[in-house]
Amino acid sequence: MLEVIKHNYAATVATIGLCIYFFITAIVFILKPIKFAEQYSMRPKDEAGKTEIRVYYGGISFALGLFLAILAFVFKKPFYSLIGGLIFSNTVFWTRLVFTFVDKGWKCAYTKLAIPAEGLFIVALWICFAVAVAVENALPLYGLA
Repeated sequence: MLEVIKHNYAATVATIGLCIYFFITAIVFILKPIKFAEQYSMRPKDEAGKTEIRVYYGGISFALGLFLAILAFVFKKPFYSLIGGLIFSNTVFWTRLVFTFVDKGWKCAYTKLAIPAEGLFIVALWICFAVAVAVENALPLYGLA
């Protein structure tokens, strides 16, 4: 394991950050689904809606964190984990950005927090990717170049 991390510092740091983000998101939405859903400008219609919040924000976040952790630390592919995190994070960010304008949601408090926070997060992930490729030579290491 230490050998994998030694050649993949940037991807390992990114994976740890992604896992912490997903696991904390999972915990708060599983334990307090309505409280946190309301902070996201959502309110369930009934008990099934509460369960859906737990499943889609809690369960899927946990699954994503677990998947990235297993990919990086069990299968020893932190660079692939970083790429997966980049795909997910960029998709969420750009979908949010586009539909904030389509839905005219830019005045909402959550949007004012989410767009800059997610934007900074993906910039940090892209920096980790650049370091992994340019400094740590990740592409040939993973047979991608």
